[in-house]
Amino acid sequence: MAEIVGRQFGAIARWQLLEVGVTDAQISGLLRAGRIFRIWPGVYAWGRPDLPPAGRLVAALLYAGRGAGLTGLTNLWWRGLLHREPDAVHIDAPGFSRSRTGLVVRHPPKTRRTMHKDVPVVPLSRALLVASTDLDHDSLRLVLGRAEYDQRLAFSLAELEADLRGGPAGCRAVRAAMGAHLPQLARCANGFERDFVLLCERFGLPIPEPNVRKGRFIPDMTWEDKKLIVELDGKDAHRTPAQRMKDAKRQKWLEARGYTVIRFTWAQVQFRQEWVAAVVRRHLT
Repeated sequence: MAEIVGRQFGAIARWQLLEVGVTDAQISGLLRAGRIFRIWPGVYAWGRPDLPPAGRLVAALLYAGRGAGLTGLTNLWWRGLLHREPDAVHIDAPGFSRSRTGLVVRHPPKTRRTMHKDVPVVPLSRALLVASTDLDHDSLRLVLGRAEYDQRLAFSLAELEADLRGGPAGCRAVRAAMGAHLPQLARCANGFERDFVLLCERFGLPIPEPNVRKGRFIPDMTWEDKKLIVELDGKDAHRTPAQRMKDAKRQKWLEARGYTVIRFTWAQVQFRQEWVAAVVRRHLT
């Protein structure tokens, strides 16, 4: 039993307890004694009620039944393609298990699974189709960019296109994101940088390369052919004398190598977009 619990990150199903010889009466006794804790109907945490993230996912999969895999937003989050854990666990499963508060169970005609970080997941193409109802256009583009950029994932746009044949639900949104694919989004370090890249796209500017190392420095945005760099000053950055001194040293080093360096604040990128675009365009021409 210890092997099962360890493999499942602290979660165990009632049917698994019965398979190793634990009786219904003994399960009731374990519950009363605080040795196991109910997570979902027929699914328990062993030893302590608070499961780690992987344990919570496995508990949800055990509830959904054999052959279940993470899908939709949960799949994308577990693969590292979304950085915020979804409010609900999204699962594809055979059978007839019901959705519950905090748990969305879908029953597609077929469920294919692979393993990612020791947890069953459905193929990325299926997860993208499911998540397309929860993500806006630019968020889908970001996920596609991250998936293509992450060499640990077995993913290609050509394979995704093949999986969209036949017009499955969600294919229109995914195809629209593929048609406007912007791989630079995946190399942005934060939302501010993504906003700037999208601003460039919106105003018809050449798309910069985010976070390309120059010596010991990594500028925010670079147009290498124009020797232009944009540095983005976030809401909380670059306020102290030490930070300003560091920025000045960095800028001097870059300018000594022939780069023009211009800076924009978060407020300028958010509220003065036409002006920002005009400044960038002037330096690019």
